[in-house]
Amino acid sequence: MRMSKIISIVLHPIFMPIIAFYLSIQLIPNLGFTITNYLTFIYLILIVSTILLPLMSILFLIKKKLVSSLEMRSHKERSLPLFITSLWMIYGHYKLMDILAFTHILKAELISAIILIFIAAVISKYWKISLHMIGIGGVVGVLFGLNFLFGGLSKVIMISIFFSGVLGVSRLNEKAHSYAQIYLGFLVGFLVESIGVLFL
Repeated sequence: MRMSKIISIVLHPIFMPIIAFYLSIQLIPNLGFTITNYLTFIYLILIVSTILLPLMSILFLIKKKLVSSLEMRSHKERSLPLFITSLWMIYGHYKLMDILAFTHILKAELISAIILIFIAAVISKYWKISLHMIGIGGVVGVLFGLNFLFGGLSKVIMISIFFSGVLGVSRLNEKAHSYAQIYLGFLVGFLVESIGVLFL
């Protein structure tokens, strides 16, 4: 398996919401102070609603021949899985709503992730924007917002930007996207999450 393929799998967008949540709590411990007793439940709901249920839905769509593969190489077949994913994430937010009310920044991260998936679903009806770059751009946006509010995350942001570059090059090597689709994907993810963390 090519290294670019491995990187694309490891840094798949389906993992980005839970990675952003984990990094937020680890890097800014005060964010998770009021919900410490609920972290196991929160991670369970996030895994189910952002990874397992969306993945099962895509497999179902493949079985029904509405989607050709997990990679969904054609932008036209991405919209339906993305809309379904956004619904599962809304369900996850509903289950966590009372808990996340105690930490509005983490709640804003999840809401922004839902908005990102919805935006990606709409754009994908017309154009093949990079979902990988939307995902990792969202993580960088979260870190940028947290650094603006709390400081001390400059090195982590630089590392995340480095991994964004590695992922972008990997997607180009896989011939999955054009430069414009890579750059715009990152920009959309970054802007939505950073604005969400700072203003929601």
